[in-house]
Amino acid sequence: MIKRIRWARLGAVLCIALAAGAIGYGYYRDATETQLVEYKKTVEEGDTLWGIVGQVATNREDMSRLTWQVMHDNHITDPGHLQPGKEIVIRVKAAREL
Repeated sequence: MIKRIRWARLGAVLCIALAAGAIGYGYYRDATETQLVEYKKTVEEGDTLWGIVGQVATNREDMSRLTWQVMHDNHITDPGHLQPGKEIVIRVKAAREL
């Protein structure tokens, strides 16, 4: 006697397993909060946003993304014309000790 595979039941079991995995991952992601370190830099004559961000970024940071985030956080619309004396806040992920 050959048993037929009940695809509907197999699909339901697979969906439940995937949903449980997604919920578990979401909980883990939210439970392991990323700590941010905040730096404040004052713009000096000739500084570029990329250069300022590069002073505090680690090699684990995505410079493009971090520069965009700094522009967003500090409401900078034209990074090519930074005004000397402006204070820029840069938030980077805290380095974990191993």
